[in-house]
Amino acid sequence: MDKKDLQILEIMAQNCRVPHTTIAQALNISKDTVAYKIKQLEKSSMIDQYLLFVDARRLGFTRYHILMQFQDIENKQEVYDKLKTHKSVMWINTFIGKYDIQIIVDATDGFHLNTIRKELFELCDNKVKDYIILTHLLDLEFTQLNPVLDLRTTFNKKLDHSFSSILTTRNFPVGEKFKRYNPSKKEVEILKSLADDPRKSLTEMSKEIHIDRQTIKKGIINLIENKIILNFGGIPNLSKQGFVTYYLLVRVVQDTPLEILKRPFQKLRNIFYAGRMIGDYDMILYLNASNPEELNESIALFRKEIEKYIVNYDLLVQDKIHYWRQFHNGIYEKLKEN
Repeated sequence: MDKKDLQILEIMAQNCRVPHTTIAQALNISKDTVAYKIKQLEKSSMIDQYLLFVDARRLGFTRYHILMQFQDIENKQEVYDKLKTHKSVMWINTFIGKYDIQIIVDATDGFHLNTIRKELFELCDNKVKDYIILTHLLDLEFTQLNPVLDLRTTFNKKLDHSFSSILTTRNFPVGEKFKRYNPSKKEVEILKSLADDPRKSLTEMSKEIHIDRQTIKKGIINLIENKIILNFGGIPNLSKQGFVTYYLLVRVVQDTPLEILKRPFQKLRNIFYAGRMIGDYDMILYLNASNPEELNESIALFRKEIEKYIVNYDLLVQDKIHYWRQFHNGIYEKLKEN
């Protein structure tokens, strides 16, 4: 990749709906060149997928991270494929380390969570040796821009079909406080359509869900202003860029102030995600590092910032992301029922 490729990835990671003409103006190249480069990035899997990011809490859901350790599973890929079919699953990744897999699900309450857990265990042929469940409270950091893509490229942000003037941001963590929002039927269909393809044009959406373009545009603006829609992200393939993702599971002293937990992220630049949890661990961090030295430096910096508050931590190595869809069928069906 050349610098223009990296700049396109940088813009797409912030908002994958930004028009080719806007990117072309920002990079001083032609619209056709932008289109060609994006196709090449997709073809080479430098762009993994396009994703609609939502705050599920505002829709009445709590997010849970289920970490499992298997026993006696011969064909693990078959199990992963089964797990992907569960309608409440938002994310699946495998590990090298203490746990074999992490499955992130959205549930309306504890009873719903327990039902999901049982169903997931059945899909694993009930060969779960051990597991823990972490309840997501809020994000401490969330960004698609690792240091390689943090080029500070500027572009013209407009209230066009990209909604970049009111949405585009370099990071988009959800905070501690939130207000429940009840979307209309039309808004639920808009979310489903965008989840299927975040780059879908307003005209395509209009034909698909039989709502006029202006109503769809107003609906998307309303969902953004109510902080349901957080981002239209083009997901860069970090492994293709030479990075390994590590998970740091951290237990901290009880009642550690939130501002203390946020402190490391003012300096750490290779954090993809960090969340505040309830469960066996109080924090989970996704770190990107291109070599062991870089990993050690990042962990050392993290520990230095909040050393006296850390009780213990575990390190896991990400093997592969198998599934990722933030607004999934489980949320869609529950909202339709309501």
